[in-house]
Amino acid sequence: MLALLCDVDAVLGPAAPGAAPKGLTVTGSPVLSRPWQLLGLPAVTVPGHRDAQGMPLGLQLVGHPDRLEGLFSPGHAVEQAARAND
Repeated sequence: MLALLCDVDAVLGPAAPGAAPKGLTVTGSPVLSRPWQLLGLPAVTVPGHRDAQGMPLGLQLVGHPDRLEGLFSPGHAVEQAARAND
């Protein structure tokens, strides 16, 4: 995995299996971030497009462990692109 992350800024994927839950009492399922956590890789989650009920679909960017700050700029760009298309 580290070899792949040496050649890219980030790997983009879904942050959860569905949209964010309504309310502030839960954050949704962490099942898709657990592999990255177990590997000790940094991940940043940003809101993506919205579902039919208006709830955001989270996207996560995973990066090389030595380049955490390298996730912020692509994360911001992904979030801005998703907002522009909503």
